[in-house]
Amino acid sequence: MDDYLRIRNSGVVVIGIILLHLFAFSPLVSSGELLFVVRETKELQVTPSVEVKGSPGLKPDRTVLCERILIHGLRRFKHIDKYAHSLKVMVNASTAGKTSNIDVCFHRNLSRAIGMCPQSRWEKVSKGSWVQTMSPFDHKVLDVRVASSSKVALGMSAVEELFIYRIVFLILGAVLLASASTLSKSLAFYYSSAMAVGIILVVLLVLFQGMKLLPTGRSSFALFIYSSLLGLGGFLLRYIPGLFQSLLTEMGIDEEMYTPVAIFVGAFLSLGGAFFGFWTVRKLILTEDGSIDISTSLFVAWSIRIMAAVLILQSSVDPLLAGGALIFVILMSSMLKKITRLKFLLRVFEIPMNLLLVIWEAIRYADVPSVPGYLHDLMRRSPDASEFRNRVTYASQSGGINGIRESPPSESDTFPSSFHRTPERSTLTKEEWRKLTKDSTTKAVQELVSSPGFGKWAAANADRINVIPRKESSNTDRPRKWLGWF
Repeated sequence: MDDYLRIRNSGVVVIGIILLHLFAFSPLVSSGELLFVVRETKELQVTPSVEVKGSPGLKPDRTVLCERILIHGLRRFKHIDKYAHSLKVMVNASTAGKTSNIDVCFHRNLSRAIGMCPQSRWEKVSKGSWVQTMSPFDHKVLDVRVASSSKVALGMSAVEELFIYRIVFLILGAVLLASASTLSKSLAFYYSSAMAVGIILVVLLVLFQGMKLLPTGRSSFALFIYSSLLGLGGFLLRYIPGLFQSLLTEMGIDEEMYTPVAIFVGAFLSLGGAFFGFWTVRKLILTEDGSIDISTSLFVAWSIRIMAAVLILQSSVDPLLAGGALIFVILMSSMLKKITRLKFLLRVFEIPMNLLLVIWEAIRYADVPSVPGYLHDLMRRSPDASEFRNRVTYASQSGGINGIRESPPSESDTFPSSFHRTPERSTLTKEEWRKLTKDSTTKAVQELVSSPGFGKWAAANADRINVIPRKESSNTDRPRKWLGWF
């Protein structure tokens, strides 16, 4: 137990150190290194002056001048509004000699010595300019090396850029992740998606059939002829609509038919693709009874979740912020799903409960009229009064309700109420209630089957009678939820 606590505490300490390093601490800067702070440093002038011998990619005895610049990014929690931004780092060289002797290494390894980047990491500064993109929250290192015989002055600057499509990715990914389960069970989603894909496939099929006419794999002369015809066709493309209209006019068709013909062709392709998608859904997704296949629904739901996760991870240049956004969206979608489900259940049960309360209040405070005096005398003098009195008794003044009350039925048909205040009122246990409902249902079904008209009805509607599986077997058909929040 002590070992477990020690390991857990050490793990918490390590995670805390990592988080503090990512979100709070700044990179260490020595006295001989330059610091570029994002949004604070406008431009930094650099002149390489550190002599380095044996830099990778050069001769061992060659000496070069190097310089290191530390780029300090923004704090993530303080500048969360820069989520969809990227930082463009630019290095401009002004020299009297050749700029091809300037190399740049962009990395994040502070333990690496100046000018000792691997040969594959060095990049040439072409035409006096070098540009690289990074996260505005990241901390990176920029090493510069030039030939010892060159006098170079470098200017370093950074520009923040906002990408709207990353915000769109974040919103779209959050919506898809929250609605993946609903979309996977919606027939409208399957039909619309399949029809859209079907239209695209039909258009691609038509283009593929047209591409079969290309002379691929043939002689160079055929390729030359085809390329010449393609160039001539591209030149004459703007004259084809006029030629088509002239042809329609010569055929006796008004030139206004050009647009309807194009519309009819597009509509034909769209309807063909829609029919293909509709047929695909009917054959591959729906079961025989018209419901969505459970395995297909589960596969589609997880496919949507994976696509949503990819969209959210691509919504920011910074991987830590993108991963945090993904976790936040997962937790929020789970909470919203539980809240909406609870509200829906409360709304569903609110209506019948209010109706029952209204009925109960109406029964409780109802004014039942008493039996008039002339009816009382008539019932006494009537020859059938004895039989009627056997079935009807009068309520006493202490009974609470003035009027008549039916005498209790036989013991087998007596169902003590657990709601109304009757003399036979009793509290039923769960097992007693289950037995009562089962016996009542069995008795009602037996009476139905023994009725004279049931046999004729069953024979006439035998093809409509289905026997559903028991509840114990239905649990095996349910898809197992792999994660609680999904």
